[in-house]
Amino acid sequence: MPGYQLISVVAASLQTDQETLLDFSRKGWIKTATRNTDVYLSSDQGYRAKYILYLHGTKHLNDDQIQLVLSVQRPPYAAAQVDEILKKHAVR
Repeated sequence: MPGYQLISVVAASLQTDQETLLDFSRKGWIKTATRNTDVYLSSDQGYRAKYILYLHGTKHLNDDQIQLVLSVQRPPYAAAQVDEILKKHAVR
């Protein structure tokens, strides 16, 4: 599938595991594609997954905060705007 990589390859490049990426997919944060029994991510979804990992690991955001940031921002993502988004939309 042109433009897609196996989820295991994307996970390795992001220094995470497949289960984390599949969890992002279950939460609706990224979209996967399945062909036969293999799961793939497009390059834009790999980029989105990298940003989610940053929000979780570096910014220490919880799931509700990540959901909010993703619902407000569109690519290219700007980490500098995260604090402003959280203040403006105050997750309760």
